[in-house]
Amino acid sequence: MKIDGVKPNVINFYKKNTVKAEVKATAIPKDTIELSAAGKNLSALALDGKSVNSNEKIVDIKNKLNNGTYNVDSKLVAKRIIDNMKGRDI
Repeated sequence: MKIDGVKPNVINFYKKNTVKAEVKATAIPKDTIELSAAGKNLSALALDGKSVNSNEKIVDIKNKLNNGTYNVDSKLVAKRIIDNMKGRDI
């Protein structure tokens, strides 16, 4: 038995029969979220029923920082960092 190797016409046979996939550019729809007025109002309320005024809170923290009386719980900060690294975000 004599084997001559691959002839060029055999390779061309397979190349001619391949189906070229057409690339269609389709716009991917993006998700959108809208909060209702009731939802926006709820964001201003705390869980304990007291309303939260973030401007007052910011001013209070700035005053404490300027006075040097703002204390940070280092154990709580470390716990939050570790939880974040492990994917246990709250």
